[in-house]
Amino acid sequence: MENFSAQWFTAYYISLGALLLSYGVYLLVKSSAIEEYLKTVAADSKPPRIWRTVLKYLLLFTIPGFILSFFPFSWVELLFSVWSFFIIFMAGQLLVLWPHTSKAILAGGEQVRKKIRYVAANMITIGLILFMLTYLLLERTQAV
Repeated sequence: MENFSAQWFTAYYISLGALLLSYGVYLLVKSSAIEEYLKTVAADSKPPRIWRTVLKYLLLFTIPGFILSFFPFSWVELLFSVWSFFIIFMAGQLLVLWPHTSKAILAGGEQVRKKIRYVAANMITIGLILFMLTYLLLERTQAV
């Protein structure tokens, strides 16, 4: 079980890190196009289906990660799983409160582009942190 847990987190960290890094760069480069997309979807009364799908799959990968963080017990993987649940909760609130979220997006003006860049910088940073976590996990499993 310990070997499977290490393999799970290695694959999870690498794939999520690569996605966050690449989409973070994409958001930085295409921030004006993303701003237009946000204003388009904010005009709709329902939240975008793709956002719900992303949160659903993140939850589906976080639950096994949370369970596997106990075999063997690892504070790092447990904190990462709890952090992932927190991100899912926060993003889910934006979708549940979509009428208020869409009004804030439409009324945001220039602040929307600044927030897009802020999110992009956070995605890049978290992607790099996930690669560092992969390195630490591999070092820890090789030492045993």
